[in-house]
Formats: sequence, structure tokens, C-alpha cells
Amino acid sequence: MKIILVVGLLLFAIFFSLQLMYLFLSLKLSKPAKQQSGQRVPQQKLTILVPAYNEEMVLRSCLDGFRNLVYRNYELIIINDGSKDGSIPLLMDVLQLRECPLPAMNKLEYEAVKMTYCSDLYPHIHVIDKENGGKADALNAGADHSTGDIIITLDADSVLEKNSLMHINEAMQDPLVIASGGMVHVGQMYKGGHPEFKGKGLVKYQLSDYMMSFYVKRLVQAKFGLMSVVSGAFGAFRNYALFEVGGYKKTIGEDMEITLNFQKLIHQKYKNSKMLFVPKAQCYTEVPADFKNLSKQRVRWQKGFLDSLRIYNKHKVHNLGMKFVMFMILDALLPGVVGIVTTFALIVSLFTGDLVGLTLILLIMTATLQICLRLTAYRIAMQYDHRYSLVDYAKIFVFSILEYPTYRMLDTYYFVYGSVAYLFQHNHSWNKVERTGLVSIYPETLAVNGIPEVLQVAHAMVVDTVLETLEKVESVESNETQKTNEGVKKVG
Repeated sequence: MKIILVVGLLLFAIFFSLQLMYLFLSLKLSKPAKQQSGQRVPQQKLTILVPAYNEEMVLRSCLDGFRNLVYRNYELIIINDGSKDGSIPLLMDVLQLRECPLPAMNKLEYEAVKMTYCSDLYPHIHVIDKENGGKADALNAGADHSTGDIIITLDADSVLEKNSLMHINEAMQDPLVIASGGMVHVGQMYKGGHPEFKGKGLVKYQLSDYMMSFYVKRLVQAKFGLMSVVSGAFGAFRNYALFEVGGYKKTIGEDMEITLNFQKLIHQKYKNSKMLFVPKAQCYTEVPADFKNLSKQRVRWQKGFLDSLRIYNKHKVHNLGMKFVMFMILDALLPGVVGIVTTFALIVSLFTGDLVGLTLILLIMTATLQICLRLTAYRIAMQYDHRYSLVDYAKIFVFSILEYPTYRMLDTYYFVYGSVAYLFQHNHSWNKVERTGLVSIYPETLAVNGIPEVLQVAHAMVVDTVLETLEKVESVESNETQKTNEGVKKVG
């Protein structure tokens, strides 16, 4: 019994120390970098890949995000992965598609492409219609047909904030940055053009999860080169590095697998390269609104983590480095293990009457720290212009306390069930989450195929042309001035 107690206390001490580290480091690292006013950053060519399997309900909302983007130098490739719903007819109607050739580089493997399309309304939007092969297969098809220097992956149920690509572009001006991830917000909590803490408790529970996972954990992990997941909902990768690792593998958690492949590339070849978390680059995604679909998603996440560990089981220290492997295992497994141990200890102590005081103290310490971490996430979010009303902050504080003995117990359940299911189930299918398409972050939307959007695009093209012309004139004048000065020096 004493040995079990000592081991339990040791695990708790490590877990508690790790969470304290997240708390203090996130506050220290959360100050946004200052940018020089008036500085124009060259727009790199971006390719955005949106894999879609039966996404008819959410594609319109996804396209809304692209209509409002400030960034112009990009192409959008929507990959229809053998959908059985009305995805293709919808895209045909909304984008006015026509058949056109889309050259492939033949660097990656994927299922057969049936047809490629171009949009008559938007020349920068293309659609690939292919046989079903899964999300990873669809992303490989899109990447193989891309022309951008940076490849961005976006879920079909995600909507980009208008400045999101500008921030990704700025972050990846540094050639040493080979991958970066944006901030993923809960779309159901964004209403009327601003965030609102209103909705189902299950959605609020996921909101606090997303806020802490990104604004606290991802912020610290990226700083120390320990990021194990660039979210598939909004991630950016250098094209040469993506092709070098062989693209996406058909796994349960393709976003974690590709991130670990990039970490391997950094550890073994590009030792000075890095992956970033870009808090200002924001997108909004639709999270599951009921227990059934939430269970599908969270169990798949746990399976994906274990599957990635299995893939890297042999020589993982050699491939990824001791520091990264130890941190990844502790960070991913400890919360679940500690949750099981403390819950079991509480039940046993209540029945036996032993160690009730110690167990309650540990539970209170854990709850207090977890609440502080979640409130810290909301505090950091304010620094990146994601603010709630004062009334909402009061609700958030109360909910952060109430969710710990209620919704937070689901974390332990999904950890246990997902792990057992991975070990004993032979069928690890995608188990797709149902979507409603109700997420819309823009208060006023125009018809996707309407005349106003065409005018917006035309206006942007004119502005870009004028700016490019002015830059050329300034360059010529600068050269002439330099030649004049050199002539004066010679005469002197």
C-alpha cells in the first residue's frame, strides 16, 4: 500500500509541476510581438487545402471566410473525397465550376482523381473530385496539385478570420519556420461579430478546453520546440518539407502524425528550423454539440495519439530526441493517469476512511490549478483581441469552477475508453462527426455568387496593381538617385 501511495504522490508531483510550468511560462510568453508601423510584408503564394467528405452542410460557411480574406496571393483547392451527399452539385452552383486541367506533380500517392474543376467566378479556386481514400489521402491529392510555397490545411467546418492569412504569412517570412499553426476557436461561441459565452454546457466545456490547449499549452510548447500537434483545422507547412516527409500517412490522427514527421525532420536534418504557434492567425470551427458526436471526436483523438506512438515506437528517441519524447509522453499521458488515480483514491478512501484528508487536499490543489489555467487562457486571449463582455467573464469564472466536478470528468472517461478501444477494436474508422453548418463569424454576409463580391475582387486587384506600380516607380527613382550621387562623387 505504501509503495502505491509513494508512486501516486510522485506522479501527482510531476503532473502538478508540469501544470505550474504551463501557468507561469504562458503568462511570460504571451506578450504579442511588436510590429513596425507601415511595414509591408511580401505576400508569399499560399495554397489552402480543404478536404471534404459529405460536407454539404458546412461548405457555404467555409466559403464565407474566403470571401472576406484580406490576403490575396493564394489559391484554394477543395478536395471532394468521394462524397455521397450534394457537395459537388453545391460547389458547381456556388462557384460556377467548369472542367479544366489541374497539373499534378506526382510526388505523393492518393486515390484516383475523377475530375478537376476551375471556378468561373473565382479564378483562384479549384476543386478536385476523387475516389474516397480518407482525409490524409485527400490532403495528399490537394498538395500534389498545389502551386503555393506554403500549404495550409483547413477543415471544411472551419471559417477563417479575415486577417488570418496575413499573420501566417508574416510568421513564415522567417525561412527557418517550416510549419506553423493558428488559433482554433469554438465557432458556436461567436455571434453577431463578437464572442459570446452563451450556449450548451457541453460546448462551453469544449471552449475552455480549446482556450487552454492553444493559448496556454501550444504557446509554451512552440517556444521550446515541443509542439506535438499542428492542428489539422488550421495548419501551415512549407511545401518542400511536406513532400520530403512523404505527405500524410493514412492514420487515425493524421495531424499529429505529420507534426511528428516534421519534428523528426528538424531533429535529423534541419536542426535550426522550428514550428510556431501563431495566436493572431485565427479560425472558427464547429465543435460537437451533443454527447454522441463529442464521444466520436474525443475517442478518435485518443486513438490517434496512441497510433502515433505505435508508429514511432521503434527508434522514437533516435527519430525525435529524448527531450521531445519524454515531454510528449508525460504531457499527454499524465493528466489521464492522474485523473484515474485520484478518482480511484477518492472512492477507496471514502469506503475505507483512510487518507480522506490527503485525497481531498490533492483534489482541491488539482482543481484550483486547472481553474487558474483556464482563466489564464482567457486572460491571454484578451491580448490577441479576443474579448468577452464583463458579464460573460463572470459567467466564465463560475463555469470554470462548476465544470471541474462535472464535465471535466469526461476527460478521464475519454482517456480510458479511447485507450481500451484502440487496444481491442480492430476497426479504427474515421467515425465522422455530424455537422450543422450554423457557424458564421461575419455579421453581414453577401451572396457568394453575387455581383458585390466580384466588385470586391476587382477592387482588390486594382489596389494591388497600383501598389505594385508605385513600388516599381520608387525603385526606379531610388536607382536614379543612387546613380546621380555616384556621378557627383566622381566629379568631386
